[in-house]
Amino acid sequence: MKFSCDKNSLLTAVNKVIKGVTPRTTLPILQGILIKAYENNIKMYSTDLEIGIECTLEANIESWGNIVVSAKVFSELIRKFPEDIVYFESDDNNIINIKCGASNFTISGSNSEEFPEITEIIKEKSLVIKANILKDMLRKTSFCTAQEQTRPILTGILFEINKNQINMVALDGYRMALTKYFSEDIVLNNTEKNDFNIVIPGTTVDELTKIIDDDEKYINIFFTNNQVLFEMDNTKLISRLLEGNYMNYNAVLPKDFKTIVKVNKQMLIGGIERASLLASGKNNLIKFTINDNELIISSNSDIGKMFEKLQIELEGMLLEIAFNSRYLLEALKLIDEEEINLCFINNINPMIITPVGNDNYLYMILPVKLNN
Repeated sequence: MKFSCDKNSLLTAVNKVIKGVTPRTTLPILQGILIKAYENNIKMYSTDLEIGIECTLEANIESWGNIVVSAKVFSELIRKFPEDIVYFESDDNNIINIKCGASNFTISGSNSEEFPEITEIIKEKSLVIKANILKDMLRKTSFCTAQEQTRPILTGILFEINKNQINMVALDGYRMALTKYFSEDIVLNNTEKNDFNIVIPGTTVDELTKIIDDDEKYINIFFTNNQVLFEMDNTKLISRLLEGNYMNYNAVLPKDFKTIVKVNKQMLIGGIERASLLASGKNNLIKFTINDNELIISSNSDIGKMFEKLQIELEGMLLEIAFNSRYLLEALKLIDEEEINLCFINNINPMIITPVGNDNYLYMILPVKLNN
C-alpha cells in the first residue's frame, strides 16, 4: 500500500476515528486503526466491538492495500508532523514507512485480516435531521444517563421517532431530561410503521457529539432492531442498541403544580454556586425557601452557613424544599433562555424546570428530604 495526502486532512480524520479505540481491551488489535487505500480514497476504521467509527478522505493512491497501525503512535506522529504532505507506504511484512517534510519514521503494523470485519447495517429504516439540531438535543439530555449498570437500559438515551418528531429522554433515577423536536426536515423512511423507539448507549452519544463537525448540515440515521448508524459527509458511526423496555417516563412527570416560580436563570445559577460552597453531605444539600416575592437559597455545614435572596414572580403556595446542588447546576447551565419556571407540587414530589417561552425541553429533579 502506498499513498500521500495533506497532513491536516489526515489529522482531522484520525482525530475522529481514534475516538472508537479503547485502551482497555483483551484484544491488542483493537488498539489499532484499520487503514484501507483504494481508488482515490483512504478509509480508516476503529472499533471496540460496541461502537465503530469510519472516516473517509481523498488521497493520492499509488497502490491499494490494507493494514492496521497503532492508534496511539499513528495519531501522535501525524499531530506532530509539520504542515506538509504525508507519504505513507507499507510492505508485505507490515512494515510501515511514514514521511513528512524532513521527518522519516519506520514502524510496525499488523495484518488487517486480524481486525474485526466492518459491520454493514441494513439501511431499512432511516431519518434525516439537521446536524446542529441533533447535537443540541444530545447535549441537553446525555448528562442525565445513568452511570451505574444496575439498570443497563438507563445508561442510554431513549429516541422516540415518528414521521416528523423526535423525543429524546434520559434519566438516572434522580433526575430526567426530555427534549423534543418537530420539523418537516425529519422524515422517517422505508417503513410502514409511523413510530419507533430505540435506546442508544450513552457512551455512543458521547462519541457522536465529539465527531459532529460544526459545518455538518444533515445527518442520516439508519437503524435496525439492534443497531444504529449515524452517517455524515465523510464519517460514519455504528453502534449496538440497548435491549429492554425503557421506563414509562410520562407516568413519573408531575402535573397540577401548586407552586410556580419565575426567576432569572443566571442569578439562580450564581446563588446556587455560592450556596454549594457550604453545601452539606454527599448530596450537596441546599435549600429553597419560597416566599411571596423572593426565593431564599441557603446551605449550612460544619464549615459555616449562608443564605441569599433572589427576586421572583410567584404563582401559588409558599414552600420549603431541598436539592442536590450539582443536579440543579448541570441542568440550569444547559438552558439557553434567560428566564425559567420552577414548578412544584410539594416538597416531596419532583420539581420541573422549563425555559420561559420554550416548551421543547424540560428537566425534572427529585428533591432531597429535609431533616426538620
